[in-house]
Amino acid sequence: MRKNKELSLLPNESDNNSLSARVTRYLTTIGRYIIVFTELIVISAFISRFWLDRQNSDISESLRQQKAILESTAEFEKEYVSLQSRLKYIDGQYKNQPQYYSHIKSLVSSLPSDVFMDNMTIEPTSATLSLFSYQEDSLVNMIVNLSLNPDINTVDIRKIEKKSKDSKYFVDVSLKFNNLSAKTAI
Repeated sequence: MRKNKELSLLPNESDNNSLSARVTRYLTTIGRYIIVFTELIVISAFISRFWLDRQNSDISESLRQQKAILESTAEFEKEYVSLQSRLKYIDGQYKNQPQYYSHIKSLVSSLPSDVFMDNMTIEPTSATLSLFSYQEDSLVNMIVNLSLNPDINTVDIRKIEKKSKDSKYFVDVSLKFNNLSAKTAI
């Protein structure tokens, strides 16, 4: 019978203390530790991949939601910027226009409560009013109030009319306001 030959890199038991036996034992012992440590790193990387994949998925979903929100508000932002630019343009255009507030306030304070304004055209120095009332006395009070108003220079009554079918009195009045620069100088 034939005997099998064995090949072994490990030192014989008789050469346990030789240099090659000690180096071989040292390398195999350290090699095991290195292999175990490397396997632990690989296993931890494999396990952490599940956590990292979940985190990546959450971040991707959050980015998709934020992108959808930004896209949905883009049209609103365009309209908002357009409105802002139009308001700036209007503000620049009408900043130097005359202030009609004081004229309107003065006119309203001169009108009795039962005189109704049908139409009003106001300019920086004049106004034209179309009024009506159901009582003649109210129109007389209005004309007196307008004449006594310190903000109004002249009162010109253009038309007074009472229609036969209506119980209303219709009046068209033209007014000239006092000069604002003269008023502010006083």
